[in-house]
Amino acid sequence: MATTAKPLGLRGLIEADLRANVDRTGRTGLGFWLWVAGKALFAPQVHAVILYRFASALAHTPLRPVSLLLRSIGLVWAGAEIHPDARFGPGLALVHSNGVVIGGGVRAGVDCRINPGVVLGEPGRGSRGDYEFPVLGDHVTLGAHAVILGSLRVGDGSVVGANSVVRGDVPDNVVVAGAPARLVRRLVPYEDDPSRAIAAPAE
Repeated sequence: MATTAKPLGLRGLIEADLRANVDRTGRTGLGFWLWVAGKALFAPQVHAVILYRFASALAHTPLRPVSLLLRSIGLVWAGAEIHPDARFGPGLALVHSNGVVIGGGVRAGVDCRINPGVVLGEPGRGSRGDYEFPVLGDHVTLGAHAVILGSLRVGDGSVVGANSVVRGDVPDNVVVAGAPARLVRRLVPYEDDPSRAIAAPAE
């Protein structure tokens, strides 16, 4: 992962997540928080992310049972099960929360955008590396019902298409799709905003 920024505290992480989920316009101060309150009050995907952040903050303290309770609340309330041991950089966004399952060993960089039904976890018994988890780079987007299991890496700026099953490492700045996922196109990120990209010129 390319992230080298100073780690944020819980408040900074939640603010970055709120901005990624409900407001990418760059508002600041009171205007930002009013916009957040107006759009996020009834948005279960935002509630799931906030519950995950509090659970993650408690996961390695004597209050770990509370973190597991918060995970369960997120599942019942928002339909997303995000293990508190998973680690995401700032800017985690769930486009919709229903059916999202994220295992405890998952690691991801900044600005990770996840659509409904995505599964990130271990491959299960009988598989190579049966207790290993995926690693996602910065500015990664996962399409609806994408499945990524095991010790795989999805590179910075890459997009995994809907209903894809990823069975190998994904390079930086590409789109992959299919089951198993295959390269569809290469991307060129904007210099001033690596979270956005355009298709690379044909070779």
